[in-house]
Amino acid sequence: MQVFLCSAFLLLAAVIKDCERTLRRFLWGGNGTSQKHSLVKWSNVCLPRQEGGLGIKSLKFLNQVLFLKHIWNLLNDHSLWVQWCMLNLIRKHSFWTLPSYGFLSWSWRQILLLQNSALNHLVYVCGKGDRFSLWFDPWFHGSSIYATYGHRVIYDAGMAKSELVQVVIQIDQWCWPTTSHDLIDIQCRVQDIPITSSSDCIFWEAVGRLFSTKRAWESMRASAPPVGWAKLVWHPSCISNHALCLWLAVLGALKTLDKLTPLGIVPSACCMFNCGDNESVNHLFFSCSYTQHIWIEVLSKCKINRQILSWPNEIQWMVDHARGNKPPRLLES
Repeated sequence: MQVFLCSAFLLLAAVIKDCERTLRRFLWGGNGTSQKHSLVKWSNVCLPRQEGGLGIKSLKFLNQVLFLKHIWNLLNDHSLWVQWCMLNLIRKHSFWTLPSYGFLSWSWRQILLLQNSALNHLVYVCGKGDRFSLWFDPWFHGSSIYATYGHRVIYDAGMAKSELVQVVIQIDQWCWPTTSHDLIDIQCRVQDIPITSSSDCIFWEAVGRLFSTKRAWESMRASAPPVGWAKLVWHPSCISNHALCLWLAVLGALKTLDKLTPLGIVPSACCMFNCGDNESVNHLFFSCSYTQHIWIEVLSKCKINRQILSWPNEIQWMVDHARGNKPPRLLES
């Protein structure tokens, strides 16, 4: 349902905000109605697991990616929907010159508003010039002739607006008219664009790469550096509740007493194990004498004899020494 709605409508910012509010409430409160305090920033939650998030897809970027797929289909596909769009919406025009204003349906207007975004990722590779519009397709060093030189160059060339690139190719050579300075400049600049016997092709971001929702998502989403502890948390044998708790602990986002006291939820932040210090993530792992004793016993059963480190250093030690994908595999000390 989520994918269908995101591909059928470009969602309003208010709709996305409301949907993600419900998702946040469900994540932190167990249902989508009661308001709960978020433990981790939503933009960080939406990062992939290997980058420190939960891998939940941002609706905003997912919505844009699925609409970019419509543009890709319009340029490459021959489905019934594409044929209908060509006949009723695009007609004899180029998709890249269609205005996003006027008497248009909401969905079609939103597709047109993503033209510039799509151009940043599409790669037009000219072959024998049998598909690309001479003037309006961005085959000319990532731009179109029309966008680079304006309408005057079409008039100077004495050619129709509907011409394909093949009209200026003769015996595998570029052969532009030389009736203006702009046309002479074009003739010089196209020399480094190879002419082949294959049809013109459109690729996504790199030559030979076709569009996929996954690739588009990776190129458009917010990203962060990979974290070394991801496999410690999200290994194949992990229990979801335990993994989520460990994820929060690694991020320092657990609901410890030092966070609950300022909110008025508890009267004191003193550690429940009566060690005399305030409870915090770093205190629980493993500055507290009680939890430190438990951790020493765990390490002993794993035949690891070393001093107890601070919580960030414990995490790094595990990253450096853990082997295999199914903890508790052997830890090499």
